[in-house]
Amino acid sequence: MRRTRSALCTLALVAACTRPGEDRALADREVGVASVGALAVEVTDRLAAIRVLAPGQLGLWASAPTIELTVDVPATAAGPWRITVENALPDAELTEAGAPLGTAIAGPRPTVLVRDVALAAGRHVLTVGPPLEGPGPFRIVAMADIQTGLPTVDEVFAEIATVAPRFVVCMGDLTDRAELAEYELYEAQLATLPVPIYSTLGNHELWADPARYHQRFGRASYQFVYRDVAFTFADSGDAGLDPLVEDEVEGWLDRAADRTQLFLTHFPPLDPSGIRDGSFRSRRDAQRLVGKLAAGGVDLALYGHIHSYAAFEHAGIPAFVSGGGGARPELWDGIGRHFLVVDLAAGATPTVGVHRVD
Repeated sequence: MRRTRSALCTLALVAACTRPGEDRALADREVGVASVGALAVEVTDRLAAIRVLAPGQLGLWASAPTIELTVDVPATAAGPWRITVENALPDAELTEAGAPLGTAIAGPRPTVLVRDVALAAGRHVLTVGPPLEGPGPFRIVAMADIQTGLPTVDEVFAEIATVAPRFVVCMGDLTDRAELAEYELYEAQLATLPVPIYSTLGNHELWADPARYHQRFGRASYQFVYRDVAFTFADSGDAGLDPLVEDEVEGWLDRAADRTQLFLTHFPPLDPSGIRDGSFRSRRDAQRLVGKLAAGGVDLALYGHIHSYAAFEHAGIPAFVSGGGGARPELWDGIGRHFLVVDLAAGATPTVGVHRVD
């Protein structure tokens, strides 16, 4: 019996080691759904974390420029509500059936939408997003690896504001040790960033309970479309994609096959220089993913983890590493804090430039 139990424990341990991201992949599926008695909220595609839910109160953190949510309001919760959406575009509106909803209340920063609304009993399908936009050109900023630079990342955010992006994308490592105080400081530093930031997690978000990331910021793997450009984020926080995530990514790429596509994850599948210890733990998994990116028509791949800058390509896909968010830079590379400026338009080849902060 002892041998059997020992063997079972060993098998369980091996399974945990071979699927270190499985729990996070499953946790992604629980994001954006909450209920209190008969009061229930569900965010379409789980593109927001529900931070507050109580009769008359709803608080969200958005993971995309436009989110849709369904709110089932029982008679006991009908009446005045305050809806707060953090990480929203500055010109976002709250609408129902295409009509603006509620009274605007000034938020603490441009990316916090606050509306006082009256919700009758029944089902409400609400949208938070900008006015209807065509597929015209727009600019984003890409960055990663803040880590120990949290106390001064407001300087990076202030510099980002000077290039006027529509939003920022981040390839992970928002914190150094995933401590609650670090997450709180990160959010406080966003006061100098006038646009939202959409992120996946990095390996440093795994130093403590990854649920802290999910509860605050939502999914680590997801896709959204903005102005007919698809953005696919994948959780590679432990130097690989869980099979559940890999299957989702393949489906998302297929769904966006006719669009301009960006793929973002923390670890480069293959180390661009071969000497940084900055790649997936399995070369076979890396090659399989790169093959799927190529087959899916990805136009640009963006990575972090290596605290430097690199421009390269794999399988014909332009790829960049940008790890200049403030973490200790690689010695001798001659580049410190920096970010990427990416100009995009549907059907056009993305253009990428590096912008130095220091």
